[in-house]
Amino acid sequence: MRVTVKDTGPGIAPEYRQKIFDKFAQVELRDGHQRNSTGLGLTFCKLAVEAHGGRIGVDSVEGEGSSFWFELPINGPGPRGVPAST
Repeated sequence: MRVTVKDTGPGIAPEYRQKIFDKFAQVELRDGHQRNSTGLGLTFCKLAVEAHGGRIGVDSVEGEGSSFWFELPINGPGPRGVPAST
């Protein structure tokens, strides 16, 4: 199963697309400022999705917005330590 949430924000530069899922990661805005955030929200999402055998990611076009998505196996996670097939 795949769930996608889209926005029409400023988008995310390619160099930040994997970083945003790291603990305490913050993305610098075009004007040189950082967003006010603990940098933990997407980390917690990633941990929860992966604990259920899924994957999480983002597709983004700068200036057009982003699509955050996660995929979970329909039949639940596979055996412990074995990634679920998607």
